[in-house]
Amino acid sequence: MPYRIEHREGHKNSKGESAPWVIINKDRDEVVGSSTTKEDAEASIRARHAAEHGGFAKK
Repeated sequence: MPYRIEHREGHKNSKGESAPWVIINKDRDEVVGSSTTKEDAEASIRARHAAEHGGFAKK
């Protein structure tokens, strides 16, 4: 599933905490998550891709 990250000043997560970096599902154009930092949002997308494709590779 393709995702994109946007910065939305004032966005809050489901707990009411500031989380301006939102993760958007491009296919449905809907917010599927949010983070306090861009780096955390990027990590969340990596985890989502891994889960969609059979998990993380074992080392």
